Amino acid sequence: MAGQTETRRLARDPAVAVWTVAGLCWTATVALTVLGGQGMAGHDQIIEHDTGPWALRIGGFVLGWTVMVAAMMLPSTVAMTRLFTAVSARAPHPYRARATLFAVYLAVWLGFGLVALAGDTTVHAVVDRLPWLHAHEGVVEAGLLAVAGAAQFSPIKDRCLTACRDPLSMLWQHYRRGAGAWRVAWHHALNCLGCCWGLMLVMFGVGVGNLGVMLGLTAVMVAEKITRWGRRLVAPVGVLLLVAAVVEGFGARA
Repeated sequence: MAGQTETRRLARDPAVAVWTVAGLCWTATVALTVLGGQGMAGHDQIIEHDTGPWALRIGGFVLGWTVMVAAMMLPSTVAMTRLFTAVSARAPHPYRARATLFAVYLAVWLGFGLVALAGDTTVHAVVDRLPWLHAHEGVVEAGLLAVAGAAQFSPIKDRCLTACRDPLSMLWQHYRRGAGAWRVAWHHALNCLGCCWGLMLVMFGVGVGNLGVMLGLTAVMVAEKITRWGRRLVAPVGVLLLVAAVVEGFGARA
């Protein structure tokens, strides 16, 4: 009986579905990284070296980026998913409300990915036109690491991380039966973006195709958001990124 009760409890726990989807996305990411060497969101290969139609190239990036975001970010949404599932159980359309939560979340991160892609494409165009910068491309990576390191100490990082670590307060402030799902979804997604965009920028710039970097960044973001000691990681990670930026910058100029 105890075993059956535990099985039923797990079947009702939305975290099981979240971890399952994240696991499948990690499996796909690892498989394609090992087979193709670029990962599912290998933007350099898709945008710069692919000769196919632009629509297909952008579509390939969108698919790969969405799968990668699901793999890396969904584990940090477990607490909100559990709470939102409970409070939306008596909503007029509970499944629609829960789908809204995840659709908006992924849409916000997809928007970030497209902006990052546009910025990356622009930077590459500038680098190609400046001989010195073309010969010292590590300077660009150093700048990216410096931006991500500085973001760890920004007030918006602190505010958004505080909100992400207290999903109950977020629900209390923004959820209302009916259209409340949209308000919660947007606040949840934007706060997640606000506290993790710098680290995801590092993944976008230097970590695509590097499973070690992806796993490390995922562990840091999840720990920062859901563990009691996660806030203590923020400053050391920021210092590490700034030191890496200095090392990369001097190495690129040598």
